[in-house]
Amino acid sequence: MFRKTLLCVALASIVALADAAPDPVGLIRAKDTELRGLLKQQKKAATPERREKIKTLINSVFDFKELGRRALPSATWKGASPEQQKKFVDEFRRMVENNSVKQLDSYESDSSRYEPAKINGDKGEVTVKMWNKGNMSVVVYKLKLENGQWRAWDFVIDDLSTMRNYRDQFAKILKEKDLDGLIETISKKADEP
Repeated sequence: MFRKTLLCVALASIVALADAAPDPVGLIRAKDTELRGLLKQQKKAATPERREKIKTLINSVFDFKELGRRALPSATWKGASPEQQKKFVDEFRRMVENNSVKQLDSYESDSSRYEPAKINGDKGEVTVKMWNKGNMSVVVYKLKLENGQWRAWDFVIDDLSTMRNYRDQFAKILKEKDLDGLIETISKKADEP
């Protein structure tokens, strides 16, 4: 009886947390609207401040620790010290942020359609169909609910997974270098103009 009561309380807590969490579709839609506004301003008058706002906005929805953990082979992540994990995530974040600003054209769209979120407990997906000059792209945000907030750990554009792409690249580098060598490589890439 006591176990059943605990189980009911735990399930009720999970449901309440999921209900209290912001709508993942609303989150993605709001970020998309804000990004489009910044991109229009940037085209009219590019400034370093706007560039930084765009970089922050593009990446504000991502959980870089989760994305980084999944992008590394499991044994490499588990074998890393907490300091190495932190350094990897910090440099990985810098690299992804700087690369995203270089590819601003990929964020432009004439219109978007947001499909209802697929939610399974603390995991979710938001699919967005985007049109730019008549061409459609399908973007899927893979999300997880953490501390009452939806955070993306992968971004899939037309079936190309950001996480999988990085995992493949990192696996190749790790054949020749250790984790510290990979971190150094990522850091240099993040510093590229």
